[in-house]
Amino acid sequence: MNKQVIIVLVLLVVVFGGLFGGRAWVNHRNAVAAAGRGAPVVTVSTAVAETQEWTPDVHVVGSLSAVEGVQLTSQIAGNVTAIGFASGERVQKGALLVQLDDSTELAQLHSDEAKQKLAQATIDRTQDLLKLRAASQADLDSAQADYGSAVAAVESDQATLRKLSITAPFAGVAGIRQVSLGQYVAPGTVIVSLQAWDPMHLEFNIPQSAAAELHDGQRVEFMVDALPGKQFSGAITALDSRIDPATRNVGVEATLANRELLLRPGMYGDVHLSMGKEREVVTVPSIAVSYNTFGNFVYVIANDGPGGTQVAHQRQISTGDERDGRVVVEKGLAAGDTVVIAGQTKLHEGSRISVNNEVLP
Repeated sequence: MNKQVIIVLVLLVVVFGGLFGGRAWVNHRNAVAAAGRGAPVVTVSTAVAETQEWTPDVHVVGSLSAVEGVQLTSQIAGNVTAIGFASGERVQKGALLVQLDDSTELAQLHSDEAKQKLAQATIDRTQDLLKLRAASQADLDSAQADYGSAVAAVESDQATLRKLSITAPFAGVAGIRQVSLGQYVAPGTVIVSLQAWDPMHLEFNIPQSAAAELHDGQRVEFMVDALPGKQFSGAITALDSRIDPATRNVGVEATLANRELLLRPGMYGDVHLSMGKEREVVTVPSIAVSYNTFGNFVYVIANDGPGGTQVAHQRQISTGDERDGRVVVEKGLAAGDTVVIAGQTKLHEGSRISVNNEVLP
């Protein structure tokens, strides 16, 4: 091989070897320096696990319905001749809501009342003649039968007239009127919705596992988004007689007072129901708990780092009820343990930490 070529190859090896060797040396020195400095300190916020008196409770969604509610309809066809209410008005039991044309039925009533009077007079005359032996008992029986038919005809006319006068079956709030004066309505035509708003029924479902804790008279609290900060109290008045086989829930009905008429049928909201006896538990802020497929965990602070520095240790826990931003820890923590509530995403097992609680999440 040419001597010049060999010299060139040697020079290339020396040059590239120096470049790569120098880079490797720099990386090694940087790694040594980083190891000497240690992992960076993470700033976190903390809270202390506390002991609380805790009453087990259930939060579910419930909906309201009227204790009395109906869609009033016409039973007989006719034209509307009078309307006795306004949309949204409170009406009393028995108040006339809508009058249908009853002129024909009134005429028929007058005719049948006249026939009733005649039938009564016939009975009186027949009884007088019977005393004089100028009539038979059969004549009196026939007259009495005619009178009974006349009375029945009058009662039938009166029943028809009552159906033409559509009245409120109970006191409540009328909805939007569905008919107008002069309108012809057929049987079944909706006149108006009538709902009794005080009290109200609250309907919700509870898992079968809690069914044994339910009983009539048990206190219930109800809140709706439409009325923030307003809480309505009531009591359970009925439990369904069976467990729903599809959901394994039991239906519950409670009754709420609604004296201010703020609640309306169809509203839904949060139902709070206390279950069981009060017990002492350990709780932490719910933001301290991290959730994953391997279980729930928190970061607990300890002074067991190099030189007594503070470090974070990941600890698996079992959680229970959650309420008002705090969660019950059934296993894994003791009262007085300090847990991280902000900055967890930067932590791993054994991370050095610095606590700053001036700015809490």
